[in-house]
Amino acid sequence: MRNIWFGILVVFLLASFGCERDNFSSSPSLKLSFSADTVMFDTVFTKIGSSTRHVKVYNRSKHDVNISSIELAGGSSSYYRLNIDGVAAPSLSNVPLRNGDSLYVFVEVTVDPTNQNAPLLIADSIVFRTNGNVQDVNLIAWGQDVHLFAADTLKQNTVFTADKPYLIYDYLWVPNGIELQVEEGAALYFHNTAQLVVSGSLKVHGAAGNPVIFQGDRLEDYYQNKAGQWGGIHLAAGSVDNRIDWAEIRNAIIGLMVDTVYNSNPTLVMSSTKIENMSYIGLWGRGARIEVSNSLIGNAAQVSLALTLGGNYKFYQTTIANYWSQFKYRNGPAVLLNNYYQYKLNPDADQWLVDPRDLTEATFKNCIIYGTRNEELTLDYKFNGSPVDALMEYSFENCIVKVPDSFLSAPKFLNVTNKDPKFISPSELNFRLDTLSPAKDFGLIGVGLAYPFDLDNNSRTADTAPDLGAYERIEKPASGSRK
Repeated sequence: MRNIWFGILVVFLLASFGCERDNFSSSPSLKLSFSADTVMFDTVFTKIGSSTRHVKVYNRSKHDVNISSIELAGGSSSYYRLNIDGVAAPSLSNVPLRNGDSLYVFVEVTVDPTNQNAPLLIADSIVFRTNGNVQDVNLIAWGQDVHLFAADTLKQNTVFTADKPYLIYDYLWVPNGIELQVEEGAALYFHNTAQLVVSGSLKVHGAAGNPVIFQGDRLEDYYQNKAGQWGGIHLAAGSVDNRIDWAEIRNAIIGLMVDTVYNSNPTLVMSSTKIENMSYIGLWGRGARIEVSNSLIGNAAQVSLALTLGGNYKFYQTTIANYWSQFKYRNGPAVLLNNYYQYKLNPDADQWLVDPRDLTEATFKNCIIYGTRNEELTLDYKFNGSPVDALMEYSFENCIVKVPDSFLSAPKFLNVTNKDPKFISPSELNFRLDTLSPAKDFGLIGVGLAYPFDLDNNSRTADTAPDLGAYERIEKPASGSRK
């Protein structure tokens, strides 16, 4: 009998507790609160879903409320999609929200093709009806139509214009015998791990003030300087006569990989280009023939500039600066030079074998090589402690190179200093020169005349001598002097 009465008591208490919790109020004075009054999306490409945003809904009153409805003002025709506390639907009715509690509403947006080059505003709102009150949260996105490529191969010589952006999923392959030309102002966006692979030829015709852009397809502010968003550009083995002028390559895994060349034609001639913020390597030459001028090769998690497997390389008026800070440590230098290839006959073999590869030339003139490590140049020409039987020809003339003092008297270092170049703000990716920089007027005049305009399109020839690196120091007019 005692057990029966105990069971009745438990049921009574639970029922009483349940009635106490169902303290729903119908007062119109009770209103919801929101974590934001507007949910903003950056540019969203047509046919491609955006990232997910959310708004948090609060009941800050002392009473439970019943939200009569949560819905998109645009209804089923809206570009937006909702997930309301785990339920994916354009609307939901009778949503209870206990006092002091909250719920999440997640939002995505997809834009249909518009055939318009200019972005268009896509607006909607999430409408909440509670006790006769109508409240809303605005939704705003910008839509952009694109040329879409997904695991595609170009079948003929092709020109990319600046009419609207190009969006690449997986890869876009330029096969042998095919040429891709990219006109000034064009923008190529790459989805996660996507690559541009060139077995034929790539010609990038950017211009000062109107460069060609290569970057990931996440355009939100959070991703502006996040490395590793896409695979990068790969000039495959045998690809020759590639040219890149006035381009910006940002936030990839490997910015630009230039593979082995089999004849005397240059693999790549590159000028006035920025390669910045890579999660592995900025520019990677692998037995290639490369000439670079007036360019910036910036932060990378491993190596900014890797010239490996031998090859032939020339760099003029170029800044190679690695101040990587997205993670605490960086394993490689700003510049790596290497003249061999090591391999195993099979993955289980204990012994590494070496294949010598001649580095016939690695010339640096009027350049800056600097960063956060104690030494920013690694010369890798030994295998098991002994020099590899291959050419290791390199030289630095009128440069700043972060090396030990003992290097500066070596014959391959002619008029080279290891002083801090005093960049204006490396943490903000500003590698222009401060007013006290030792790079000022330190360059060879002949090199400055050959490349008379810097990466800001300022003249290098208007004063005594060119400054080192990609940027000429230009003083403010108030100083009474350009230098």
